[in-house]
Amino acid sequence: MAAVAGLYRRVLPLPGIDFTCREGKEIFREALEDGTMEGFFKLIAHFQTQAEPAFCGLASLSMVLNSLSIDPGRKWKGPWRWFDESMLDCCEPLEKVKTDGISFAKVTCLGECSGARVEAVRASESSLEDFRSVVKKCCSSEDEHLIASYNRQPLKQTGTGHFSPIGGYHERRDMALILDVARFKYPPHWVPLNVLWDAVNTVDVSTGKSRGFMVVTKRSEPPSLLFTSSCKVENWRDVSRFLSQELRVVVRNAKVTSVEDVFSAILETFPGKVTGFVKWIVEVRRSNDESGKLDNDEMQRLTLKTNVLNQLRSTDMYKRLAGWLKSTPSCPCALSEKSLTDEVGEASCQGKSLLCGGLHKSKSCASCVSCKRMTRTTDGQGAGVLIGDGGVKDGNVQVIVPTGSCELHPTPVDVVTVLLLAQPSETWSEIPNSEVRLEFVNLGATDKLPDLLQLEVVHLQRQLRVLNCSDE
Repeated sequence: MAAVAGLYRRVLPLPGIDFTCREGKEIFREALEDGTMEGFFKLIAHFQTQAEPAFCGLASLSMVLNSLSIDPGRKWKGPWRWFDESMLDCCEPLEKVKTDGISFAKVTCLGECSGARVEAVRASESSLEDFRSVVKKCCSSEDEHLIASYNRQPLKQTGTGHFSPIGGYHERRDMALILDVARFKYPPHWVPLNVLWDAVNTVDVSTGKSRGFMVVTKRSEPPSLLFTSSCKVENWRDVSRFLSQELRVVVRNAKVTSVEDVFSAILETFPGKVTGFVKWIVEVRRSNDESGKLDNDEMQRLTLKTNVLNQLRSTDMYKRLAGWLKSTPSCPCALSEKSLTDEVGEASCQGKSLLCGGLHKSKSCASCVSCKRMTRTTDGQGAGVLIGDGGVKDGNVQVIVPTGSCELHPTPVDVVTVLLLAQPSETWSEIPNSEVRLEFVNLGATDKLPDLLQLEVVHLQRQLRVLNCSDE
């Protein structure tokens, strides 16, 4: 008999109970009668198998986001907007996740970036009793779902770190249903909650932090339109620490006589490039239509982005910062000099790779991006479509950006402005000069911002808090 390469699933070891066996079905029926399977049906309707062996975190989150009917605001394939693992890349490059997996903190960050509200709890800050209470609460609701980060070893399973949604709870037997996204390995299964807790209450050796669990719910407001924080830069922890702790010290010790002196002190001490930590969001699509024609949904999103950008540039903070930079002989080291063509080229490369089903970036594809066509909305606002001429198998990759020509857009000044607006007012209270302090506090007042821009700033503030709390 010929040998067959590879593995076909694993035998589920005790204490796990296969969801589809007689006992598993009986546990399900009892839990359903008790009302602790309410979240199961939406989850099972979107149950998916992780696309890569290390994509358990991405698959779990994608499954939960779709279960909560969260609109990603961008196309997956064809005309459809839908969450897929390939779209969850705002906090970690997919190539890195494919190789190394993803941390608890970055799954939390991804959920927030995608429009969800994520309450993340590390096991070191919780208890079995708290965990049991949260599991029961989530499994009794259709509107909140729980993702567990755990080590397979206490469950007697092969492998180590893993993520999966919890699909149900049986209170009398004190058992939880794991909807294991590694369906090629283990089926959905029931486990004793105390054993699952032992698996959750372990340390991730790659970060030195404990694992945990997260409650994911849908936000009433839409996700960010134009700006988002990014954990892709290697020094993101340094930037997060700078903003949450060191920035106050910088402004407190700076010798300032004007607002411009504050700008200078911040940009001279900022670790790395501001534009590496706060990114602007572009929309990438596959299209055979080289005219750059946009459908109504794309035009609406583009108009909103343009409005946010115009509102940002009308703020006094932007005007003072832009004016100061124009008069500065040399550009502060914290600002990037990448052109729009370079930025869009990178987005186009990533888009081509993902749309072709790959996870690598071509070394040459960025050079083929050119400003192909500009369109205008009905209200006169501009909208740009930049197209990579190289194309993919079934058509070109189009990168949609707000109004403007082929230049920096949004500019580093836009990025710095929105980051300054996202800082808590307490930061500026440390400025020693009382007149400058009052002026800067007024410049950074978010309650006076237009609605769209205010939402964008609030989104960024929330993401910064998540990164700070993750403390990897």
